[in-house]
Amino acid sequence: MEMTLRKRSVRGRLALLVVGLGVFACLVLADTSAAAVPPTGLNCVVSDGKINGRGATYQNAAETAFAQGYRDDFCGNTPKSPEDVAGNTMVAFNDAEAEKNSVTGNGAGLRAASCRTDAYFGASAPYTELQLQELDEAPGTLVKDEGKTCSSTIAGKYKPPFQPNTPEEWPDTQAGQEDTTAPIMTVPIAGSAVALPVNLTAANCGGSQENVPTTLEFTAKEVSRVFGGDAANWDDAELVKNNPALANCTGAIIRVVREDSAGTTDIFKQYLIRAENARSTAVCAPGKAWEAYFKTDTEWPGKQNPGKEGTCSEIITPVTSGNAALIAKLKETPDGIGYADLPNAEGQGLLLPTVVNAAGTGAKAPNAGKGANCTFSVVSLPGATAEEAVGLNPKDNWGNNNNTNAGSPENHQDVADLGTLYPICGITFDLVYTGLDNGSVPNAISRLSADQRRTLYSYITYILSSAAQDRLSSNYYAPLPTAWLPTLRKGFQKEF
Repeated sequence: MEMTLRKRSVRGRLALLVVGLGVFACLVLADTSAAAVPPTGLNCVVSDGKINGRGATYQNAAETAFAQGYRDDFCGNTPKSPEDVAGNTMVAFNDAEAEKNSVTGNGAGLRAASCRTDAYFGASAPYTELQLQELDEAPGTLVKDEGKTCSSTIAGKYKPPFQPNTPEEWPDTQAGQEDTTAPIMTVPIAGSAVALPVNLTAANCGGSQENVPTTLEFTAKEVSRVFGGDAANWDDAELVKNNPALANCTGAIIRVVREDSAGTTDIFKQYLIRAENARSTAVCAPGKAWEAYFKTDTEWPGKQNPGKEGTCSEIITPVTSGNAALIAKLKETPDGIGYADLPNAEGQGLLLPTVVNAAGTGAKAPNAGKGANCTFSVVSLPGATAEEAVGLNPKDNWGNNNNTNAGSPENHQDVADLGTLYPICGITFDLVYTGLDNGSVPNAISRLSADQRRTLYSYITYILSSAAQDRLSSNYYAPLPTAWLPTLRKGFQKEF
């Protein structure tokens, strides 16, 4: 029996899909050559083909857009009764229970990958060289080196909605279906801006709503002073010089930062390191550069030892992980300032300041219309082959930026404070283990069904198409460079 799905692409870029009982007859994208032979199993099977991913909240809205696009362009509506967390799509990412139980964020995604708890994983850092090595080693190595166990990272907190959720043991150690060691692929999927939302109130701006600024502009040094704890009040002289309306705002600045290990934090701190690493005029934790706060991204000036690091503004965290939790905390914190991915920060009634770009030619907004005001032409794919483009060269990959490879280093993922657009931007990634197409023998995530493997293969292939990337600009993201897509698809499909 053969099922034919007519093309549903909004822009007509995803061509006819023909699915057989165990094979793709073809998956042809208008902007790519012939696709690799996909794994066995069927696409769009509601009963056992739905998948879930977990990790960086920086990509939440992008994953939602992709899941909906995969539905509209590829599968059609795929509801399940009773209703599941993927709704009428085939993919759930950072579902509500995961957010509620603080098992999301970049660090949680890396731990999930090491423990094999989900089909795929999200990361925005994406990892250190040590973390990549640990992900490529025996299941559970990364969490073990953190002094934890796989069961302790998830047991009693959260149960993934789809396989490999039963039996509730991660990684799987059952004879004949053990989760095995395998290299992990790093697939860039989108980019966005880190906005700096501000919650100014009439009560602390002269008692009148008319005195509340409607726009704010920051230089790099001002961003550093505010988040470094040095600017105590909103009427700080340096801030007022650039923003005269702040002269009416006498409230104390309150910094709201993430409580979890977060790719959003890493991206923001990469900017702070480039923008004003030395913190030469710091009165909060003086003498300590921003680089010292990068290794452990939950550390900030004045946060670890309140009252013992000089004169610092107040700093608080939400109780749960994720960008959405930070925004919720900021909205209940008068005179607070935070940082979050643009899709979560936009439309919340908060001020989104412009920031002077790296070239010093102007203050740029985080968004350009409904897209992120970022450029990724300043970075390059790692390596020289398609396999290396998806992170499979230990000497030149998305995490180490070629730092250990001979020759002139290239920059692959640190886009902060480069170019002429908004300076606080970053790329986000999906992590997928290699060798998942072989469902007949133990592999990295053995409990995935054949239909789930097919879903994962075709979903990531879809993300790396122009049809999917075109959806980003209306969802406060920016697409990947078009020239990257054929190479990334080829590397992903070959190594899956």
